Amino acid sequence: MSELRIFVDFNNRDADGFLRLNLTGTLEDLRREQLVLEEGMPATGSDGDLTAKIIVVAPGIEGVWRGRIVEGPWEEGA
Repeated sequence: MSELRIFVDFNNRDADGFLRLNLTGTLEDLRREQLVLEEGMPATGSDGDLTAKIIVVAPGIEGVWRGRIVEGPWEEGA
């Protein structure tokens, strides 16, 4: 099985600096793959221009699942 690839907005971060994973594109990607986010899940986040390896982090005070960037971001296709 290949690693999960989901839409992220690198400018949409919470107060802790994590990417918010509650965007329409993100939720559509998860529905298409029939997946539910779990803490520690690895994924590739992309906005179409930039890509980064992320690890899913449990919801914080906002109640939103988040992604911690562990590698990148770099330009798509680089």
